[in-house]
Amino acid sequence: ALLADIREAALVRAFLADDPLPRSEKAFADLVKRARARVPAVMEGAFRLLATIATEHQALIQRLSGLPPALSRLKAEVRAQRDALVYPGFFTATPWDQLAHLPRYLKALDRRVAKYAERPERDRGHAEQLAVHWARYVERLERDRKAGTADPRLEAFRWLLEELRVSLFAQELRTPFPVSFKRVEKAWAELSR
Repeated sequence: ALLADIREAALVRAFLADDPLPRSEKAFADLVKRARARVPAVMEGAFRLLATIATEHQALIQRLSGLPPALSRLKAEVRAQRDALVYPGFFTATPWDQLAHLPRYLKALDRRVAKYAERPERDRGHAEQLAVHWARYVERLERDRKAGTADPRLEAFRWLLEELRVSLFAQELRTPFPVSFKRVEKAWAELSR
């Protein structure tokens, strides 16, 4: 199933990439020709990325398995966050540009667990604030699914939350842009209009 997932994602990327959809037979033939040339490189990149994701995923599993029972809340939270990133079909479901960030997101979860004992109150405070935003996101996602709509801004909000997790729990991994609770609130307000 994972192999099929990666192949599908890589083929979609190779064939559609950033090219506009073809509107004529000639444009379609040109697209197929370009895509066939891209397939090997895209497949190789996809498998290399999968190896990195798998390495970080395994490291996180090992870190979680070493947690004492007293930290079951933290363990459950991190597992849920991990499972929202890596699940059956994630390679196809995750936007191609975001796939490259999955190893960093998984590493940030690992760092969060590793640093938890240093400042548990701070961790809990951040986690509670993030949980409010995540619940909003999930509620809106479900509402949109039931209505048969999809707002690309909601997808962007989802990834903004992942960047906020990195910023709060693993600053040393850096985010590609500044992110804070204030920016998340602003993004939600724009999304809610």
